[in-house]
Amino acid sequence: MPDETSIQLYPVSADTLALSSAHLNYFQSQVGEKQAMLNIERSRFFPELSLGYVRQNILPEKGLDSWMVGVSFPVWFLPQRSKIRQAKFERNIAQTQADANVRELNNKVTELRASIRRYGESIRFYTTTALAEADNLIKTADLQFRESETDITEYVQSMNAAREIEKGYIEAVYQYNVAALEYELYHQ
Repeated sequence: MPDETSIQLYPVSADTLALSSAHLNYFQSQVGEKQAMLNIERSRFFPELSLGYVRQNILPEKGLDSWMVGVSFPVWFLPQRSKIRQAKFERNIAQTQADANVRELNNKVTELRASIRRYGESIRFYTTTALAEADNLIKTADLQFRESETDITEYVQSMNAAREIEKGYIEAVYQYNVAALEYELYHQ
């Protein structure tokens, strides 16, 4: 179990440019499937040869064996040509869709890389300046309230301002970690 009070950044290297091979392979497999369907439709221009064996047991005779051999020749080619054109069209659509998916994946990775940098800068601001300022604001408000130099409303306002700074830091870390995990998903 992780410590519930610790806030850690998910380690990510946003320097490499390679995309997820699982995503790319999936896109290419869709194109490969359509290419295989095109090849099947093209193969129907050629004669088909079929061979079969059947063994039957019909009472009172047993062991009736038969062999079947068949040959079919395509006679009418027009319907098959239209099926081939349709298969080519579907393959081209699949290729276009795969290319669009790769571009979209590239854009998503670029966007996530920019988000990681932006949230990283925000976190650096919080750790170097804002969190120390929030701690000083809390200490000052406590000291002024104890010494009766301020009233309760100003004390609560100071505490709320400090808590808002801490809340902003936690939200920045959360957004950074979400972007890092999503980047890792599309990047591996």
